[in-house]
Amino acid sequence: MLYKSLISMYGSSLAGKSMPHDDIVWHLVPSEQLRQFRQYALDALQQAKVYLLDHLAAAYADTLHDALTEEADEPSVPALAILGEVTLPSKIAWVEFDDRALGDARFQRASPRTRFDDKPSGSGLRGYLLDERTEGYLRVTMFHKREGKAAVDPICVLLVKRTEAGTLNYEDIEVELSRSMVEFHMRNGDTPEDIHLRRTVHVVETGSDLFIPFALFAMLVSPDLGGIIPTVAETFTSKDWKTARKFGKSWFLGAQKSHLTIRIGPQAAAHMAERAARLEFQRQAIEARNGPVRHWVSEHERHYRSGKVVLVKGHHRGHEAAKELPIRVMGPRLEMTRFELSAKGSHNGD
Repeated sequence: MLYKSLISMYGSSLAGKSMPHDDIVWHLVPSEQLRQFRQYALDALQQAKVYLLDHLAAAYADTLHDALTEEADEPSVPALAILGEVTLPSKIAWVEFDDRALGDARFQRASPRTRFDDKPSGSGLRGYLLDERTEGYLRVTMFHKREGKAAVDPICVLLVKRTEAGTLNYEDIEVELSRSMVEFHMRNGDTPEDIHLRRTVHVVETGSDLFIPFALFAMLVSPDLGGIIPTVAETFTSKDWKTARKFGKSWFLGAQKSHLTIRIGPQAAAHMAERAARLEFQRQAIEARNGPVRHWVSEHERHYRSGKVVLVKGHHRGHEAAKELPIRVMGPRLEMTRFELSAKGSHNGD
């Protein structure tokens, strides 16, 4: 779990016990600002209510995002706004899922988010730390541990402001940049333009998938749980606790002993199967309308009733036929106006 990795890394660094190969940021750019962030993150993680979505549960929540977006009267309205006001299950919550598996699921079902992709784009694990203890805004910290790389601190945090009525305003978001992470990336060769791009990507990724934890919270309080099955699971094993006590790793002892693992039930599985079948039907219907099979049209003259004569050069027409679809044969339509071809344009070469 990314949750356990972060508690281990932050606890070790604050206790002066971290190793450079496990925590390069702390050893390269140590600062008071970084220490304060890590102290905040560790305390929040220890107090948070923890949810771990398996790959099917994360994909299910994501299909709900697609469905809301497709049905929206105004395409520009965020899916979170359509979902409505959702109450967090506690003042601090942690929601984690497999980003690589989610990317694969999106690509396989041809999600609108992958329309310009030629391969899945997810990588590693992602976790959302949602903190609403401060009046006036919700603090959203998204952590992303990419495959083959150590976890690093986020380059920025989002503060989602609240309206006077107390509801979240997704049009009023402040981006809090980490000076320590800016220095870290610049020491690794990033230019100011690279830093700006990293910040932009992190903001977009954080905002685009913020729907997943909020959809989870909404389903947890629905009468039928929205087709999901939460199960209590042990976060730290008895061996973890024994090792923590033996080596004085007090940061483990202060963390939550269990978390909720979220899986899908029959209702959610049926929804995903129905949606996949409907999208496949639509895809085949669109492909079947792609026109006649690709063929060669010889050079010829086209005579119009107005007297205009156009020389049409030889060219290919139509599309390559998909192997799994029946061939569409185009024949003459008697109700259509026929064009008169000159003798020069006949296929007999006369």
